Amino acid sequence: MSDPHLSSELARLKKRLAVIFAVAAACILTGGFAYHHHFQKAIRKDASELLSSIRQLKTDQIVFWRSDRINDTNSLLDTPVLSVFFNRLALSPDDKELQAWMRSRLRVYLKYNRYTSAMLAWPDGRILISAGNAPKRLEQETRDLIAKSAASGKVELGDFYLGPDGKPHLDVAGRAAAANGKRLFLVLKVAPAEYLYPMISQWPTNSATGEITLGRREGDTAVALNEFRYDKTTPLRLRYPMSALDMPMTKALSGETGVVFAKDYRGETVLASLGMIPDSDWGIVVKMDWKEILADAGQASALILLFTLAMLLAAAVTAYLLFRLQASAYTRSLLEIESEKEKYRINLETLTDRANDMILLSDPEKHSLLMVNRKTCETYGYSEEEMLKLHPEDMIPPEDIQRFYARYKALAAGESAIYEVTHMKKNGERFRIEVSATGVRQDGRDLVYFICRDVTERRRLEAELKEKERKLAGIMSNLPGMAYRCKNDPEWTLEFVSPGCEPLTGYKASELTGDNALRYSDLIIPADRDMVWREVQKAVGARRPFRLLYRIRRRDGQVRTVWEQGAGIAGENGKVEALEGLIMDSTDKAAAETALRESQESYKHLFETMDEGFACHEIIYDEKNRPVDYRFLEVNPAFERLTGLKRASVLGKRVLEVLPKTERGWIEKYADVALTGKLIHFESRAEELGKWFEVSAFSPRRGQFATTFFDITPRKEAELRGEELNRDLAKNLRLYTMLAQINQAASLIKDRKQLLERICDIAVVAGGFKMAWVGYPDKDTGRVLPLCSAGDAKDYLNPIKIFMTEGPASKGPTGEAARTGRISACQDIAADPRMEPWREKALEMGYASSAAIPLYDGDKLTNILNLYSADKYAFTDEELKMLAAIQAETGLAIEAISAEEKRAAAQAALERTADHLTHVMEATSIILFTLRKVKDRFITQWVSGNSNLVTGHEPAEMLAPGWFESTVHPEDKEWVLAEKQQIFAKGSLSQDFRVRRKDGKGYVWVHSQLKAGPEAAGEITGSWTDITPLKESELRCRQIIDGLPGHCNPPAGE
Repeated sequence: MSDPHLSSELARLKKRLAVIFAVAAACILTGGFAYHHHFQKAIRKDASELLSSIRQLKTDQIVFWRSDRINDTNSLLDTPVLSVFFNRLALSPDDKELQAWMRSRLRVYLKYNRYTSAMLAWPDGRILISAGNAPKRLEQETRDLIAKSAASGKVELGDFYLGPDGKPHLDVAGRAAAANGKRLFLVLKVAPAEYLYPMISQWPTNSATGEITLGRREGDTAVALNEFRYDKTTPLRLRYPMSALDMPMTKALSGETGVVFAKDYRGETVLASLGMIPDSDWGIVVKMDWKEILADAGQASALILLFTLAMLLAAAVTAYLLFRLQASAYTRSLLEIESEKEKYRINLETLTDRANDMILLSDPEKHSLLMVNRKTCETYGYSEEEMLKLHPEDMIPPEDIQRFYARYKALAAGESAIYEVTHMKKNGERFRIEVSATGVRQDGRDLVYFICRDVTERRRLEAELKEKERKLAGIMSNLPGMAYRCKNDPEWTLEFVSPGCEPLTGYKASELTGDNALRYSDLIIPADRDMVWREVQKAVGARRPFRLLYRIRRRDGQVRTVWEQGAGIAGENGKVEALEGLIMDSTDKAAAETALRESQESYKHLFETMDEGFACHEIIYDEKNRPVDYRFLEVNPAFERLTGLKRASVLGKRVLEVLPKTERGWIEKYADVALTGKLIHFESRAEELGKWFEVSAFSPRRGQFATTFFDITPRKEAELRGEELNRDLAKNLRLYTMLAQINQAASLIKDRKQLLERICDIAVVAGGFKMAWVGYPDKDTGRVLPLCSAGDAKDYLNPIKIFMTEGPASKGPTGEAARTGRISACQDIAADPRMEPWREKALEMGYASSAAIPLYDGDKLTNILNLYSADKYAFTDEELKMLAAIQAETGLAIEAISAEEKRAAAQAALERTADHLTHVMEATSIILFTLRKVKDRFITQWVSGNSNLVTGHEPAEMLAPGWFESTVHPEDKEWVLAEKQQIFAKGSLSQDFRVRRKDGKGYVWVHSQLKAGPEAAGEITGSWTDITPLKESELRCRQIIDGLPGHCNPPAGE
């Protein structure tokens, strides 16, 4: 072990193992880090996609919520009946009855909608009417919103603000009326905490830290708009500077979008999806704590670390064991070398004695043999003693003695030679031997070693070989290609080529072989050289023949594809020293094979990499030749990925073994494809796999069918959710359309029965109900009697008997609505015991559910609207709310028609009274008129038609400005006008004065009676009575009295 050579070898071994261990450790650590980094990137990608989808969902919900608030307000403002009352209220804001009616309507609206209060306000913010939890005075934000709505002429949705109660609010404002320059605005207040905040904060998956926040920018600060998951007091109170660019909300409000890392308001690192709410200045952030996202990755990271450490430990142990093994091997080698020396000596003696060649040692000086082996004795026929007594020339034929002496002398001088000679055996037989001789100096003497081999048989075989080669040459000259022998080197150095080389390559055999020959590798196209070398070495290394196609360039520049078949020829040492084979022109065949191979490879690549799943099956028939099952013949990797079924577990098995719940209808459908060869395409849900697939099936051969399919589960589920939403939307839209058309009908139709008939038509056509009818409660019979209907009624209503009093015939929705005055619904006519009296006929008519809506004229129940649907459970809570809205709007329309009927009746009575009054006035000398006081002047507004009977003036003349002042007697004018100024203070006024006749023939005495209305209105009603005869009689009496004797004026002071 103290051998210096051994020590240096061990030192070098240590260095090599240390380098190998260092490289292995670096590779293991790099691989572990790379895998861990890739794992974290995958986690972040999945989390980013989840956050982005949640942000888009919440953005859509908020946009829909904002649009819904504006649509609600527009729907309310566009109601024809309410718009009339809005305008009336704008004209008569002090009308208490109108205010009370409008307040009740707003309370009804608040009952069925998500608003905390509703108000009618003037442009300056003064509240005219309010309902719900309304403030006494509008906040500045609300007044600014009214101004914005007034400027835009549209309904406007305000921003978040803190109300006097310290809670966040939003307002919706829109112009409700504009009459005679007076504008009223409808303001609806929304409490975000009741619906919007819960909707925003609702996280669609399980998450301990998932949070959705809204914010807006106010100058250089960002303001939180909604409740945070960890701080319920944050709305509009939490602020942070926009310069804090590491926070997700400031990033979003600065215009940054996408998914980013940031620090949230708690200082936690979060992964956040950023964006803005369209048509607003609200930023939205959907985030999760990075610690939660990585929570599930912790165990995987620990496993990766443990695995990496285990690999490092294994590498270290392996290096140590290798060192120990190698050191032990070196130690054993020292001992083996010593023993080998002795073995070599013994082996050399054994080898010499047992060699198959003849070995002789001679002394040229003494012409004697010093040593011969066993083979020499056997060949020459002498014993060893006899051989050692012979001279070398004793074995040479006489004719070759001189030549032997000359060669023997040269060998003795230390030369070497290989030659072939004829020797003689003991029995005189001659035979040919091949001699390898060399002179050596040993122990001071010149000796000659002879190694001889009997080549008599070989020469015979060589003669036979030459004959065979002659025949082979003839064959090769006729081969359609080039036979060759070459060295196994990168240049493919040719040692032999057949004459077919010239037709194949354009070069003669002499140009391809020899020292200055063209290298065959230069003929091979450069792109194919590495492939040829690699494939040949692989084959000869495995000791098997090789076959390959490649391209060469002929002498004339043509590129030809050749086919080569050959094998390696091993030398004496067992190594492949040469290659022998045949090369043929295969250009045409190669082109066809290449096309076929490329097609097969393309098909295989497509089969293994295609995204669509593929499966091939054969139909299994029973003894009656009926399809009963099918067997899996082949599947591709996509099949395994899409279905979760492994190829090994399905190949050769029947589908009912793999998927026992497969329906017989699918087996028959696929059997039809396999039998007829037709192509089918469909979408189907695999219940056992819980997935939707889009499938195409065709028949590759009779009795078999193949399917290609891909997973459409996300799209299909989205479509189904969309269809469900569309159905819900269609239902709501259907009832919204019905409500809108009822409003339109209410504004056009002024007859109650016509309106109810139109409502029935609208319910069937726009509402999609199978039948609708309106009944009225008949007090005489105690029943609800049909008034009108629409849809598929047929004979259903003719015999129907529905009572309002307790009993079996009053339990249905119609009777219940008549008794209770509330909306009643039956969701399943076939199962609801209340419908027993009418069930058979209803089901025969195709009715599955029904609802009854009581209609009111003010507080009086006047009619019941009945709706019948062909679907069970057609009246959901949302639809019942819409039916309540329809009930309210129809009630308003009925009230309006009732009010109009009352007004029309009053108008007719008034017109009859006016006609009667006209006839009376035409027969009397009393003039009626109305005045309006404007500043200090009185303007005549109306004069009765009999004015010409008193003064001769027509009513139009009396309406002219200044007519009264120019017509009254100058002596009466001053005091009459002065007393008129006191009319509103006194309330009434009586005057007697004179008015000039139209024909200028004097004056007419009139007795004027004036009655003042409200001073604010400035209206006065009056009458003139012609008292001229009375006054004239009074004057005549006075003149008579004045002419009587003894009459005198009264004393002064009386």
